[in-house]
Amino acid sequence: MNIRVLKTFCDVVDSGSFSRAAQASGISQSAVSQQLASLEREFSTQLLSRGGGLVVPTEAGKVYYQAAREIVRRYEQLLGEMRSAADAVRGILRVGTIYSVGFYLLDSYIRRFLQAFPEVNLRVEYTRWNRINAAVLSGEMDLGVVAYPEKQRSLDIIPLASEELVMVCSPQHPLAKRGVVDPPDLAGIKFVAFEPSVPTRRYIDRMLKAVHVEVSVSMEFDNIETMKRAVEINSGISILPLDNIEREVAGGFLAYARFRNPARWQRQIAILRRRGKGLSPAEREFLAMLRTKP
Repeated sequence: MNIRVLKTFCDVVDSGSFSRAAQASGISQSAVSQQLASLEREFSTQLLSRGGGLVVPTEAGKVYYQAAREIVRRYEQLLGEMRSAADAVRGILRVGTIYSVGFYLLDSYIRRFLQAFPEVNLRVEYTRWNRINAAVLSGEMDLGVVAYPEKQRSLDIIPLASEELVMVCSPQHPLAKRGVVDPPDLAGIKFVAFEPSVPTRRYIDRMLKAVHVEVSVSMEFDNIETMKRAVEINSGISILPLDNIEREVAGGFLAYARFRNPARWQRQIAILRRRGKGLSPAEREFLAMLRTKP
């Protein structure tokens, strides 16, 4: 049994893409295809279904994925424990982050950490908040970085940062010239929203409800990148973290306005770790770096 092949299979299922799995493993897309074809020959059954630009596991593939992911997790845990035994900053550190925080807030910290501690195998997974919560609790991830963390007795919550939420719109929208808005200014306007289960959506809904403002939700997405594309083509306005839109604003693709009381419109970002879990040297150094400005 080849652990690397198991890991490659899990990467393909997690990302839904051969190319992204190849990038994560540092191998060619052709090598990924060969490894998975070899697996299917070995078991004489199809493990992955390909079509429409998507790669999804078959029923047999789902069974294989669950077992493979657990084997890989236990193997990486074993390596991390062995390499950390000498109290050196090495081994494996597994961090889960929601997409928007990973791409815009954590990126500089990750680069600094890798430069400072090249012997650490830092695994960063960009995924949904609920997957991060479950993975930190199960020990599959050492740390998670999420917005509006939910309190749980088995989790330690470490405050990390606050991001200002602003009204975002197309440069062609009537609100584009406004520097400041009040929530009532958004009443009845077409709105591009997060999916209802996303914590940031729940916070925005509470804030609008508190001042009796109803927007007209026209689209719902689970990630900020897709929301920005919808706002760019004037499918509606949205409320998003300011640091997530600065590039598009600079390029003239988006416009924004601050709320009159910006202190109330803040997205809280925090680090999650399992309560009572031992702190490895790599984890300790990573947490220390997150507490400093990039």
